[in-house]
Amino acid sequence: MKKLCIPVLAIALMACGQQHKPEQAEGRDSTAAATHEKGGEPADERSFLSHMAASDLKEIKLGELAAQKAKDPRVKKFGADIVKERTASTLLLQEIARQEGSTLAPQLSRDDQDEIGLLRDRDNMDRAYITRMVKEQKRTAERLAQYSNAKDTAISSYVRRTLPIVNARYDEANKILEDMRKQMNNRDISHD
Repeated sequence: MKKLCIPVLAIALMACGQQHKPEQAEGRDSTAAATHEKGGEPADERSFLSHMAASDLKEIKLGELAAQKAKDPRVKKFGADIVKERTASTLLLQEIARQEGSTLAPQLSRDDQDEIGLLRDRDNMDRAYITRMVKEQKRTAERLAQYSNAKDTAISSYVRRTLPIVNARYDEANKILEDMRKQMNNRDISHD
């Protein structure tokens, strides 16, 4: 339990000292994957950092929930592994931002907070969590792939390092979900 709380505390403490910079308020939409007018390459690599940090934070919170409340040991382990990997990812993102002279202060959106709260109270939390993680890993892999040829070498290096991890977690989540579906089907058949 202590091992899970320390990375989250570190992220929270880093976020406390963040200042809002005027250039961030100039209408940049940090939730949209903008592209240059020429060539279709990603325009705002800063928004990529913000997206990834917010995604990491959401997955960390969901992973902590799974590690604490899941009944299936595979789901517990998956959640704990996600916490470790996304915490490491966030630290890399913060280092990239620092090198570029900016800071990251990821926060959960209201929708994400609500989703985590609803998941916490579900009877079938294990399956709901893994289903959610399949979607999250797919979305994260797609976002990373958009930046695989980023001109910023730190970002392209981050993508090369992170994408295989995300793809492996996507495959693992799919396998766990498939196994859960088979178990449900076997239970349905045995009750006929």
